[in-house]
Amino acid sequence: MKIAMPSRLLALLLSMLVAVPVSAQQAEQPAPPAPPTFDELASDWWTYFEGTREEVEPRVATFLQTVRDDIDGLSPANQEIALGVLESVENNLSALLNLRVEEETEVQELPAAAVGYSIEDLLRFAAMARDADAEVAADRVEVDREQRVLDGATRRRDAVFNEYFDAAAGDDRWLAALRLVQARAAQAISARRLELLTDRLERHTEYANAVAERVSVATDRLEATADEDDLAELQERVEAGARRVEAADARVSAAQLAASELDEDTPEGRSQQRLEQQRLVDAEVDLALAQVTLAQDEAHLAWSQLVLDADPDTAALRDRSLEWSELIRSIVQRAPDWERETQEELIAAQGMSREGLDRAAQRVLDQRVGTAQETLAQARQLQAAVADLELLSVVVDLAASEYEGAFRSWLADVTRALKSGYARIAALGDVTWFSIGETPVNGDDVLRVFLILIFAALLSRGIRVAIRRFGDDGSAGTQASLYTVGRLTHYLIITIALFIALSSIGLDFGSLALVAGALSVGIGFGLQSIVNNFVSGLIILFEHSLRVGDYIELDNGLTGTVKAINVRSTLINTNDNIDIVVPNSEFVSTRLTNWTLNERTRRVRVPFGVAYGSDKELVRKAALEAAEEVPYTMANRRGRETDVWLTEFGDSSINFLLLVWVNRQGARRPTRCRSAYLWALETKLAEYGIEIPFPQRDLHLKSGWPKSR
Repeated sequence: MKIAMPSRLLALLLSMLVAVPVSAQQAEQPAPPAPPTFDELASDWWTYFEGTREEVEPRVATFLQTVRDDIDGLSPANQEIALGVLESVENNLSALLNLRVEEETEVQELPAAAVGYSIEDLLRFAAMARDADAEVAADRVEVDREQRVLDGATRRRDAVFNEYFDAAAGDDRWLAALRLVQARAAQAISARRLELLTDRLERHTEYANAVAERVSVATDRLEATADEDDLAELQERVEAGARRVEAADARVSAAQLAASELDEDTPEGRSQQRLEQQRLVDAEVDLALAQVTLAQDEAHLAWSQLVLDADPDTAALRDRSLEWSELIRSIVQRAPDWERETQEELIAAQGMSREGLDRAAQRVLDQRVGTAQETLAQARQLQAAVADLELLSVVVDLAASEYEGAFRSWLADVTRALKSGYARIAALGDVTWFSIGETPVNGDDVLRVFLILIFAALLSRGIRVAIRRFGDDGSAGTQASLYTVGRLTHYLIITIALFIALSSIGLDFGSLALVAGALSVGIGFGLQSIVNNFVSGLIILFEHSLRVGDYIELDNGLTGTVKAINVRSTLINTNDNIDIVVPNSEFVSTRLTNWTLNERTRRVRVPFGVAYGSDKELVRKAALEAAEEVPYTMANRRGRETDVWLTEFGDSSINFLLLVWVNRQGARRPTRCRSAYLWALETKLAEYGIEIPFPQRDLHLKSGWPKSR
C-alpha cells in the first residue's frame, strides 16, 4: 500500500536533514568569550583572558582599545587616575602573555649505567649529586617565595573585588573594575610563575634522585683500574699531601703568633689585627682542606691495595679509617664557626667607610675583604672535600669487609665503635666547660677533681672500716673513741683531698680566701644553722659526752641508742627500731641524759605496795626472789646487790621500793625492763599470798542529826 506525500512536506524534510550537520558543526565550535563589561562584571569574566597567546593576544588588544575609548567618557580627574591604572594593566597583561609561551623544557638525563666504574667516576657522580641537590634546594626556596607572593596577590584581588561590589555606579565602579583587572592579572602572573617553578622543581628533583641512584650504582660496581705504577703514583700523592699538611700547620702556627702580637691602641692597629685574625681562620681552613685531601689520597690508595690484593695492613687501615671519621667530625663541628666569623668579617670590612683613610689603611681594608672572600671559597671546597672523604671512607670499609671476611669484619666494626666512643669521650676533655677567674677548666680538669675526691672517699671508707674492725672486740668506750677517730679522719681526708683537687685545676687559694672573706657575712646569716650543727658535731666528738652506742634521753622524752654522729645531725635508733635524725646543736644547747656515759649498767627503781598486816620479811623475800628470776638482774656484784626498801605508809598500802642493778640490755630497754620486774613481783606476791590492796575509804556518820518525822 502506497502513502502519498505532498511535495511541499517532502521538501521540508529534506531541508531539515541538510540543516542537522551544519548545526552540529556550529555546536562543536563554541563562540569566543565576550569581553568584560565594567558596569556589571559576569562571574566568568576572566575567561576572556584565558587560552594560548595566539588566542588571547588579539583579545587583549581589543580590550585595551575599548578601555581607552571608555576613559574619554570619565571626568578629567578620573581620567588621570584611569590612565595610570591602565598602564599597569597593560604591563601585567603583556607579562602574562609572555608567560603563556610554551617553551621547550630542558630535560637532564644521565648516560646509561656502565658495567664498572672507577674512583674518579664515583667522585664525579658525587659532585654532580651535590650540584643537583643545590639546584633542588634553590628551586624549593623560589617556589616557597612565589607561593607567598601568590597568597598576597590573592588577598589583594579579594580586597579589590569587595571594593568593586561596594562601589556606586558610574566612574567609581568603572575604576574599581579596572583595578580588579589589574589585581587579577597580577594574581595570574604569580600563579603562572609558580606553575613553571614547580615544574622545574619536579624535574630537578627527579634528576637529583637519578644522580643519587647512580652514585649508589657506581659504589656497588667499583672496579680496579690501577696497576703497580698507579699505586706508586698514589703513594707519591700521599707523601706530597703529608708535606702540604706540615706546611699548612706551620702557617697556622705563624698566623697564631702574628694575631697575638698586634697593638690595638689605634684604629689602624685594630684593623691590622682583624686582618691577622682572618688570616688565622684562613690558615685553619687551609689546614683542614689539606688534611681532608691527604685523607682522600690515603683512602684511594688503601682501596686500590685492597682490590689489587697488594698485601694491605687491614688493622692499620681500620685505625686510619677511624682517624678519617674523627677528622670529618671535628671539621663538621668547626666549619660553622669558620663561616660565621668570616661572614661577620666580610660584612664589617665591606661596611667600613674609606673616607679619611690613608693609602696603607685602604690597602689593609682591601686585604681584609680579599682574605675573607678567599676563606669562604676555601670553605666551600672544604665542604665538598669532606663529602668526598665520607664516600671514600664507606667504599674503603666495604672493601675491607670483603677482604677480611664476615667474622673479622664484624669484630673490626665492634672494635672501631668502641674506639670511636672512647675518642669522643676523650675529646670532651679538651673542651673548656667554664672558667674560674682567668683559669679555664676543661673536661680533663673536672674528671681529675672527681677522681681525687672518689679516691679520698674510698681511702676514708677503708680506714674507717679497719678502725671499726679493730674495735669490734674492745670495750664500749674503746669503740666510741675509735668511732670519733674514724669520723675525724674522714673529715681530714676529705678536706685535704678537696684542697688538692682544686689546686690541680689551677685555683688560686689567695683569691679564694678573698672571696671567702667577702662571702663570710652572707654565709654567717644564710648558713648559720648548718655551721652551728657542724661545729656542735665536732664538740660532741671531742668532748665524748655523747658516743656511738650510748643510750640517751632528751628533754622532749626521746630515748634511744646513738647510731651515728654525722656532719649535721646525729642518728638515734629508738627501742621501736625507728631512726630519728636530731640536729647536733640540740645535744649541745639542751639538757641530755646519757644513761650509759661512763658505765653500761644502771639501777632500776620499781615501787609497789602491799596490804596492811602483811609480813615485811615475807614481802622482802618475795621481792628478792622475783628480781632474781628476771634476766636483766645483775647478780654477784659487790656493792650492787638487789635491795628492798620500805618507803612509806600509804593510805591503803604499805609502800616498798625494789632497787635492782640491771645489765646493758635492761638499761637500753627501760620500759620493757620495768614491765618484767612488775610481772615477776605480781607473780611472787600472789604465790606467797600477799595481797596487793586497792584504795579503800571508811564512811562514819556523826550522831545528833535531827530525827525524821
